Amino acid sequence: MAMSRTPDIMSDAAYIILTSKSSKTTDNFFLDDEVLISSGDTIDTLARYLPKGATNGTLMPDFMC
Repeated sequence: MAMSRTPDIMSDAAYIILTSKSSKTTDNFFLDDEVLISSGDTIDTLARYLPKGATNGTLMPDFMC
């Protein structure tokens, strides 16, 4: 868990997708961090999704990679 982002990243990304025009989201595959970055977040602002007490920000490798 210390190498994962908090569940808040999923809810924030879902909100962006669900409030977007359906013509832009239908039949697409999304990754939470990419959705947030495309809506104006940066790699640095994604740090707010790190668990409390995380020191170096290293994340567990994704299964999709």
